[in-house]
Amino acid sequence: MASLCSIQELNDRQPRQVLWRKWLVSNQSKVIRGSVAFAILFFVALVYRASSGGFETLLKFSAYNTAYIVLELVAIIDPIGALPIFLVFVSEMDANGRRKVVETMTTVVIALLFFFSLLGQPLLSLLGVNVTSFEFGGGIILLFLALDMLSSGNVTRSINTDEIAVVPLATPLLVGPGTMTALIVLTNQASTPLLDVLVGCGIATLIVYITFYFSEYIFKLLGQNGVKAISRLFTIILAAIAAQMIHSALLAWGLAKF
Repeated sequence: MASLCSIQELNDRQPRQVLWRKWLVSNQSKVIRGSVAFAILFFVALVYRASSGGFETLLKFSAYNTAYIVLELVAIIDPIGALPIFLVFVSEMDANGRRKVVETMTTVVIALLFFFSLLGQPLLSLLGVNVTSFEFGGGIILLFLALDMLSSGNVTRSINTDEIAVVPLATPLLVGPGTMTALIVLTNQASTPLLDVLVGCGIATLIVYITFYFSEYIFKLLGQNGVKAISRLFTIILAAIAAQMIHSALLAWGLAKF
């Protein structure tokens, strides 16, 4: 009996060990296209940063800046607050179905984060939008987003049942205008190396993946009230970040003294 259990455990463990290899083989063309697209975007960001005189700080790494970026992104994305909505969509799925949704969702999330990090600033320049104005407007958007979350418990979002891993879970539930605003403002700051932003995006996405992969356990552990409490905490942090963005814009315009 013990040997049969050992064989069964080995058979259950073996597919998990080769799961990532099977995924890589079956999605080889997508991985190659994604890698090429990222390389192109990164090259464009390098050229733009070099032309704007900020190339010397591009690849410097600061653990403090990265930690701040991770905190800001997690506060905006708020994966804990999105758990109840996520569980509603995947409640009828089996374990494999939920895992596929989580993998697709986090892939889209990190792709969007990298896109806004690498091309957000050049797009602003192309459109002729002043970064200070964008920071002020983005701060207002984040502030209203935080107020909406505080008043209703979650952000009002439209629901589309088709391709739920992409819409509405990856966007706009997790990555929306607030995330785009924060990333564009961060990449515009000469004191914030692009490497810090990209590493911060990767760590934030890892937190999102872990949160949703173990969503049922986290929800059972924290309970409904615990999830709400943590979500409110992130909302308060988000409101503080929004106020800081507005204050920075007012300082740049000379409308604030300190």
